[in-house]
Amino acid sequence: MTSTLPEDYFVVDPPGWILPADGPLLRRHVRPQSRRSPQYLERYDRTTLYYDCVYLDEKNSYLFTAPRFLNLWQPFRRGLAVRGEPVCRLRRRTWLRCEQVEVPASRGALTLDLGSGAEAVAVRSATSSAFAGLNCLVAVNRDNALDWIADWARYHAEVHCAEGVVLFDNGSTAYPAEAILERLEAVPGIARAAVFRVPYPYGPADRSRWHEVSPRFFQTAMLNLARRDPLANARAVLSIDIDELVAARADGTVFDAALHHRLGLVTIQGSWIFPAPDTQGPVGHAAHVWRGDPDRRTNQKWCLRPGGLMDRFGWAVHRVDEVFQSLLTQQTDFGLLHCRGTSTGWKAKRFDLPKNLVRDDALVAFMAAHFALPEGSPQPSAASEGKVSSNQ
Repeated sequence: MTSTLPEDYFVVDPPGWILPADGPLLRRHVRPQSRRSPQYLERYDRTTLYYDCVYLDEKNSYLFTAPRFLNLWQPFRRGLAVRGEPVCRLRRRTWLRCEQVEVPASRGALTLDLGSGAEAVAVRSATSSAFAGLNCLVAVNRDNALDWIADWARYHAEVHCAEGVVLFDNGSTAYPAEAILERLEAVPGIARAAVFRVPYPYGPADRSRWHEVSPRFFQTAMLNLARRDPLANARAVLSIDIDELVAARADGTVFDAALHHRLGLVTIQGSWIFPAPDTQGPVGHAAHVWRGDPDRRTNQKWCLRPGGLMDRFGWAVHRVDEVFQSLLTQQTDFGLLHCRGTSTGWKAKRFDLPKNLVRDDALVAFMAAHFALPEGSPQPSAASEGKVSSNQ
């Protein structure tokens, strides 16, 4: 696709390393044979050694972002060399679902030998300068409707002063990455956007048992890639999915709240909201004017100040820390609205709506104030003010 996009809207192709599926070296399974369902076997990533390698000029080092190495760690570690000499010093950080390895070396000096000869490690340039000082959104995307992406970015630009967007596109087939950027360029307030093309296995969607390593490596790895490269110097970062909206409060944006919090983080609690009971399949945000009775909670999300105290823990999908975050960073005056039908349906039963749904006049007014309502939608009553909370 020929693109005429300005340089502030760009595509990144991370240089990963994929192992041959029929080769002798593969990531070991994290579940016993009895728990390897067909979905697990189809989606588990045995072949991605690492997703990305970026050169950090300010540290003169290579940074690898990878799934959990597990049994692949020793071959990877032994195979690294700088100008033919084994790497003596590196920094490895391991989370529940991913890892990062930083290797000091001049650019072009690092090689990797996994048994078939040393190969130069492909590396890309860092992108953090593009988003320095900006309020940024970060999300994973796969085939979400372009209208949804544009509406999501526009809403958070208008209401919370979002200025930058970093999307990790996980193998979309409905459109090229450049099409996303063209839509984001047209969103008022969005000054920078990057799409990282990362067509790696997302991982099984079912739950792991407490004693098992989670096989869903991808999304947490992408967030920590964002943490160290594109968003390392951002003003503040809001991590939410395309189907999620952060409701406003009167005295400031969610980015400002994270910036000024003593720990540099706010936790945002949320609720599911729904389209009409007879809805079949995907619909945009504006159709979601119904709530469950009783209200149905959704997983929390977060907004963080890079370089703040809580940033040290690393980034995960719903939290960055298990203890201090829950105790010290809750913000009940921001609400997360999780739109059940704004989805490509990658999780089972996504479009099975609850039996007890009630139309919420405040949601009708909210959607009318911020989105183009679908034809035939109920109109807000005169008494509605267009303000909603996920904690009603």
